[in-house]
Amino acid sequence: MKTALLLLLTAFSAGYTDEATASAGVDFSVQLDHSKVRHGNPGDFDPEKGHRVSTVRSKEVYKAIPAYQTIVKEKVQQGTARYTKLMKEATRNFRKALKVAARQGSFVLIVEEGGITGYSTTDLTAEIIQAL
Repeated sequence: MKTALLLLLTAFSAGYTDEATASAGVDFSVQLDHSKVRHGNPGDFDPEKGHRVSTVRSKEVYKAIPAYQTIVKEKVQQGTARYTKLMKEATRNFRKALKVAARQGSFVLIVEEGGITGYSTTDLTAEIIQAL
């Protein structure tokens, strides 16, 4: 471990970051789980350009949506017409709030918490709930 750290520090100071991280077995690459993207197009995201990315805890947002609260409170059964109608309304509100929060913060992507690693993110859950 000490050898790898020394190699990294030496390479960084000499400007050989790619070679240093590869030879030390360190992976600093950005990992994005496309299935966890809640807003935005993954193809538009370029880490090299410093695009802003945020995270969300979708379950918390849904719990704040009145249509979803009705489903829980009234124990509406999945598969019924009422459930489908309420979930469509909740999802429409969820997506609209994501869009508002993304625009306000100039975020290229909003990803479910844990859906991106190796890149700086901002948690927007509270702001998305406020946008409802």
